[in-house]
Amino acid sequence: MEKSYLAVRMTHPMMIKWLGLTLVLLHAGGHVQATSDQCWTSWFDRDDPSGTGDYEILYELYKEYPGKICEHPKGIEARTILGESVGSTANVIQVSDTHTGLICRNADQPDNWPCQDYKVRFLCPLEFCKPAECWTPWINRDSPGGSGDYETLPSLLKEYPDKICEYPTGIEARTVSGASVESTGNAIHASDTRTGFICRNVDQPYNGLCADYEVRFSCPLDFCRPAECWTPWMNRDSPGGFGDYETLSDLQKENPGKICKHPIGIEARTVSGASVESTGNVIQVSDTRTGFICRNVDQPYHGLCADHEVRFSCPLEFCEHKVCTTSWFNQDKPSGTGDYEILDKIYAENPGEMCRLPLAIEAQTVDGKPSTSTGDTIAVVDNKTGLICRNSDQMNGRCSDYKVRFLCPVDFCRTKD
Repeated sequence: MEKSYLAVRMTHPMMIKWLGLTLVLLHAGGHVQATSDQCWTSWFDRDDPSGTGDYEILYELYKEYPGKICEHPKGIEARTILGESVGSTANVIQVSDTHTGLICRNADQPDNWPCQDYKVRFLCPLEFCKPAECWTPWINRDSPGGSGDYETLPSLLKEYPDKICEYPTGIEARTVSGASVESTGNAIHASDTRTGFICRNVDQPYNGLCADYEVRFSCPLDFCRPAECWTPWMNRDSPGGFGDYETLSDLQKENPGKICKHPIGIEARTVSGASVESTGNVIQVSDTRTGFICRNVDQPYHGLCADHEVRFSCPLEFCEHKVCTTSWFNQDKPSGTGDYEILDKIYAENPGEMCRLPLAIEAQTVDGKPSTSTGDTIAVVDNKTGLICRNSDQMNGRCSDYKVRFLCPVDFCRTKD
């Protein structure tokens, strides 16, 4: 007998016996509670319904999110990406279970309406959720302009000492804009914990180029426990004169108590959050003794240095109890001329929740993606103004929706408490 598929309208939690299997169907509105020996995974959204439907297939989720879903989930929950329950959409769901995942086919929907865009999460044994490992920061050491994008582990270990464990237990890759590897259509030569990640231009169809990738590695939990901490980002100079001089001695004078006497490491980026490499600037020095210097005279074609900011890593005890972080604020939406998360307005509208002179700012999209991963051109993001993203500056004509939070002196938080 030919196997038929199960099609149900998800309006209530249900359990159905089908071909000898028990299919547990849980919708988001049911507020399913995990027992004391269970836990929920993060939400996953690997597909959208623009093709034949929305296919959040468990097998594919395993491949795209290694180590994030247990081998035999005990339950599944689905919502739209806006957080609405499946039942509220009136979509006909072909299947939603712990063997297959979720499938919503556009062809099954009444009145030729497409499926909603869904996300899913899974119920797992509690021990699965207790981390035995941790992830490194995302790292990008190469660009695909030559023979390809070579994010090889030996080279990364040399260029980023102490940032990656010697024997990683896992690897993840994505484009620098945050898109999945699969979405690029690139043929990947290697992606493993021995080699790292290699995409060769010669392997791409139609003489195409590899995308620009970044990678991160999972390491034993003990490796990631910090022995150091980072200062806020600082910008004391602009490149209008001889260049951009973010020297350590001057920064220590202008920011008393904010930088340890002998930093362990230094990082630099442009004030808009772009990497130093992306500017094409020739950098004279960037180290923990001098700080950061970019001279205009060193730039090709009589160019100017970009405007850079720096931060330093210090021993952990230096940073402990020196600062605190505010809640996230989302004062504006990009539906008008852009997204304007202005410090003065946040301070005025959130009395007691925001210090008057924050030390640093952090920006993310409302769904938690770093502002640097969106591809948006951000006009301003600093601890004096806040964040300004103008729709007119974007290639697609619209900014992402951002939220911001600020680093404040610890005395502010003690007073607040």
